[in-house]
Amino acid sequence: MPLRWFFGLQGRLTLGFALVLALSITAVSAYSAYATRIETERFAAEIELARAERAEQLVKDTFEANEDWDEVQYAVQQVGNLFGWRVAFETGDGIIVADSHELVRDAQGLFETFAERFNTPTQFTKRPVVVNGELIGYMLVDERPSRKERPLSMREFYSSPLAHLLSEGGPERGPERMGDRSIQKPPPPPTPIASETTETLVAEVLEYVDPPLSNLQSSFQRSLLVAGIAAGIAGLLIVMLLTRQALAPVRSLTAAASNLGAGDLSQRVPASGTDDIGNLAKTFNTMASDLELAVDQRRQLTADVAHELRTPLTNIQGYLEAIKDGVVNADEETINTLHTQTIHLANLIEDLRILAIADAGALALNKSHGSLTPVIEDSVTHFKQRARERNIDLNFSTGGAEAVIDFDETRIRQIVSNLVENALTHTPNNGQIDVALVGDGNGVALSITDSGTGISETDLPRIFDQFYRADQSRNRATGGAGLGLTIVKRLVEAHGGEISAKSDPGQGTTFRVFLPTSRI
Repeated sequence: MPLRWFFGLQGRLTLGFALVLALSITAVSAYSAYATRIETERFAAEIELARAERAEQLVKDTFEANEDWDEVQYAVQQVGNLFGWRVAFETGDGIIVADSHELVRDAQGLFETFAERFNTPTQFTKRPVVVNGELIGYMLVDERPSRKERPLSMREFYSSPLAHLLSEGGPERGPERMGDRSIQKPPPPPTPIASETTETLVAEVLEYVDPPLSNLQSSFQRSLLVAGIAAGIAGLLIVMLLTRQALAPVRSLTAAASNLGAGDLSQRVPASGTDDIGNLAKTFNTMASDLELAVDQRRQLTADVAHELRTPLTNIQGYLEAIKDGVVNADEETINTLHTQTIHLANLIEDLRILAIADAGALALNKSHGSLTPVIEDSVTHFKQRARERNIDLNFSTGGAEAVIDFDETRIRQIVSNLVENALTHTPNNGQIDVALVGDGNGVALSITDSGTGISETDLPRIFDQFYRADQSRNRATGGAGLGLTIVKRLVEAHGGEISAKSDPGQGTTFRVFLPTSRI
């Protein structure tokens, strides 16, 4: 069963939707990860810039408040510890007076230049520091220090010879010239070296700690992955439910088609909606109804053919047996009766042959080019005597332009004869039959109107069906076999024309035949 479901329509639809869903989630996740990385890098750059600006502000405020390089040393060490950078301060003359990773001077207070202190190239960003409109130096920031380097801790600073010298009150140092600026060193304060003002500045400027963006990005990607997996599972379940519900009519159609193929022609499926499956269900029901009707018609046709053939054959067989037994003499009257029954049987067989050929689309027409008027007039004339015997007024008239068409004369005579014969059969004595031919540029219209009993609305749609009689009480002598109008319809259609009937019960019936003009 699972293998059958996998290769079934629902399985293929589900797998197709799942593939589309997976590709969509993958594409969205990849784009989201890429956009998040780009935005994180941009935001990280902004944060780094803001950090550098805060560090610069800290150095500026520290020097402005104390004018002491020891305080600046304390500030840059705090920056280095907090941000993980290497921060140094260089005067205008290139002297390094503060470094977050090393003490900038020994106990004798010696300073170093940038080249002396940094023997290997480093990636420093140089930012000018201005206090009260005067350049005091440059802050050097390396945001990517070597892995072997780490910021100098305050414990290391406090245990250094310089810290002991400053805390124990060493010899006073005179002013030191750094460029054009004199730096007067006051007596060192007791440990801790950093003043309360410096500690306050450091706390105020560095009190904001930026969130780790890498953790934020990782958290977002994990959340996106979990959400994608959950959405994929939920989407797959929804797709399975929807495809199962959508394919329920298809399964019903499959079962009904299987039963229909087994011979149960009463199979129908619920048809609702205007979508493709709904239209398919309606088409199936129509097909099943047409098939059931066709089977019923075939059965009825078989029964009708058997009945129509049996009647004349039975009469012929009875007369022959009577002659053989000596009951009936083989005189002229008996022979005429047998001949009449034989002709009737031959005509019935010929009608069935014509219908079979027409239904197969193989009815050949021997067409000629000309006017229909003389052919129809001559065909109507053959019925004049029968009409006079019953006091029926049979008239033929023409009107409109003389239309020239391509037609098979034999088949046209057969059409007119069957229609006039049908009118005579259903018109009582002293009635009237009008045959009119009207031509125009599009073709010719032939109408046969009688003053007979008419046809009911129930019977009118079926008068062209095989073996159908509006009056079932009529026998073959008065009502025929029920093939005449069927043959007329097939012959008219073979000429590319149309036939229709209009009738009012008790008022008569009009048959109208339209044959298009020949296209040369």
